[in-house]
Amino acid sequence: MTQEYTIRDQVVCKGQGVGEIIDIIARDNLDFYVLKMLNNKDIQVMVPTGNDSVLRSLIPRSEVPKIFSILKDKELSLTDERDNWNKRQREYSSKLKNGSIYDLVAILKDLKHYKGNKKLSFGEKRIFDQARDLLVQEISISEQVKEDEIGLYLDECLK
Repeated sequence: MTQEYTIRDQVVCKGQGVGEIIDIIARDNLDFYVLKMLNNKDIQVMVPTGNDSVLRSLIPRSEVPKIFSILKDKELSLTDERDNWNKRQREYSSKLKNGSIYDLVAILKDLKHYKGNKKLSFGEKRIFDQARDLLVQEISISEQVKEDEIGLYLDECLK
């Protein structure tokens, strides 16, 4: 079933972050949501309505404690450490693009584990930061708490 959104709804644009629907327009016999991305007010994204592969609803507040519980859990579901960086990077990039908040958590846990064993490469650090930023932004909006506070708590959970 396709999710319907209205103007002023905040949604996750998979791989991009949270955006607010500012308009719904028709072009070329298709309807589009026009989103203003919250992490960069200068960017507007047009997404065809009914395209659940690009947009999803924010995580419900009731699921946020589960996210933090998973982050605190020391058990890991690591990508194979023997895999080379290119293979792991492709896997992480795919997880970033699919938009699942649980995949963001998995990326953070994996890279935090690697960080404990060695210094992260530039590419690993970039993916870690991107996953962290997307997770912090979404939880912050869902919980209506400042991003700084969520970021500190998230970092504490990863220790």
